[in-house]
Amino acid sequence: MIEKVYWIKEHLGPYFSGAVDMAFMHVQEKVPQEMRDGEVDEEGWVKWKPLDSTVGEDEIRAVESEYAVEFPPLFKAFLMSYHYVSLQFDNVEVDGEYLGDCHFIEMPSLSSEEKLQSLEFLINAWEPLLSAGYVPFAECEDSQGPVCFDTMRRQEDGDCPVVWFLHDHLHELGEEASRNRDHLAPYVRPIFGSFKEMITVLCSQESVMENTEE
Repeated sequence: MIEKVYWIKEHLGPYFSGAVDMAFMHVQEKVPQEMRDGEVDEEGWVKWKPLDSTVGEDEIRAVESEYAVEFPPLFKAFLMSYHYVSLQFDNVEVDGEYLGDCHFIEMPSLSSEEKLQSLEFLINAWEPLLSAGYVPFAECEDSQGPVCFDTMRRQEDGDCPVVWFLHDHLHELGEEASRNRDHLAPYVRPIFGSFKEMITVLCSQESVMENTEE
């Protein structure tokens, strides 16, 4: 796992370093004291800085056990790499179209205070998808729908394809139909072949993080 955490940091570290200062601004209530990088401004915003993650494997296993899921090993390493207040990846644009028709991917907050709470909230919000083999771990632009690991197509190294669902479609299907993989099939929007591909591609993007108040 140490090697995987190192691999994540090799990609996320330069990504954080290349981001503009505005990407690290957030409302003070969301920024733990140890993550603050300066004073709170007149509008109640403060700059934050990424810190080495204190999330341990036992904490991750507890979440996996609670929801009866298994995260890809590299995603576990991601959770064990950095604490951040917000993290948004601009997606790849090809011939004027974004992969999977998803403009950007918003990762759940992983601050030193919240730790895995935001991830758990996200999984719980889309819990019916778990029965169909889809594990939510992020959201597509402006909370348009859950970005998920397709665990039914797990690879030899434990990694999984990354897909997403438009929330309108899931609401139309309803909770019970959203538990059925066959019912979900017409609405699956593939983005990346694996989490490793997602991190490799998105961290190499020239565009930088943007930050929006939640």
